[in-house]
Amino acid sequence: MFYYDKVIERMKLLGGSLFMAKKITSKKPLFGNRRSHALNATRHMQKPNMQKVTLDNGEAIMMSARELRTLKKTSKEVETQVNEQL
Repeated sequence: MFYYDKVIERMKLLGGSLFMAKKITSKKPLFGNRRSHALNATRHMQKPNMQKVTLDNGEAIMMSARELRTLKKTSKEVETQVNEQL
């Protein structure tokens, strides 16, 4: 039995997903230059702050920290509106 087969078998026993988290955002790295005192330009990349989030159905997704914060905020607002109507 190959190592990969053992990993798949173990994931099935644990009830986990065999696939990596899906990326649902359209954010991409930001490119620019770092500038020294001598004004040398060195290419620089800033990656978005991607976080792995597990949904209620067990599916894992990747979303940015800002999107996650906004999602939590809006879900709290909707929950309070529903509770006020009841």
